[in-house]
Amino acid sequence: MALLGTLLALPGEKSGLASRRPTVRVLQYNLCGAARACPWNAGGSGRGTSVARLVRAAAQFEPDIVTVNEICLTQYDALKSQLARAGWRMDGTYASSQDNVPACGRTGRFGEAVLSRGDVPDGRQDYRRFTHTGGETYTNGGSTVPVHRGLLCAHTRVRGKRVVACTAHTYSKAPEQLREIRDWTDGFSRNVPVVLAGDLNLPPDAPSLSVLTARFTEADRADDASTADGRKIDYLFAGRSHVRSCGADVVKYRESDHALLKGWFRFAS
Repeated sequence: MALLGTLLALPGEKSGLASRRPTVRVLQYNLCGAARACPWNAGGSGRGTSVARLVRAAAQFEPDIVTVNEICLTQYDALKSQLARAGWRMDGTYASSQDNVPACGRTGRFGEAVLSRGDVPDGRQDYRRFTHTGGETYTNGGSTVPVHRGLLCAHTRVRGKRVVACTAHTYSKAPEQLREIRDWTDGFSRNVPVVLAGDLNLPPDAPSLSVLTARFTEADRADDASTADGRKIDYLFAGRSHVRSCGADVVKYRESDHALLKGWFRFAS
């Protein structure tokens, strides 16, 4: 495991005071759950798969929030069950961008998930499809259908603090999706921190990424280490006005073609 992140603290912050501030620990992982690039996953969740890897990482890191991309609905169900058996129960919410992925079983549902150590009541699950799609489609069995990505959020509590935890897996040919993320998250209460993590399919120097970095602090902002295919395209963010310090590790495992991000944010109150 390689430590590629940094710890970022405000100048003059006293360690005793900092230790009493709420800290939220986050895992972000693009599972590559059903892609041809990771045939050992193929919608599965057993030994040697990305689901099993994520469970082991969570049992060790003990995250408050887990955000996941490229995950079948069946894998999401298995992930929650395995986390509970590992002694780290998490509630969550799921949304699919596609419903015809063969490796995902009978439902074919394939998308993203947000899990929290706090409860995620049904009435506090928040999913908004992007209006800009870039014309993205998926072909299976001779049938071509549109892909509908979106922003998935869970309104929850971690360590007694209200938090909105979100993930997105954006399309590189539709950078307008990042502006939609900014606009939607701007609509949440200014008093509640927003944690946003996901595979944004854009490098740090992409002009469209600035609409997020203007509002959000990145956990590993001092490091542009590759997360997939020789580029940094996966991110951990939290609302800039709430963050007092942060840090992250980028860890690469063989189970996925994306790195696992481990990060934390210390909030002002």
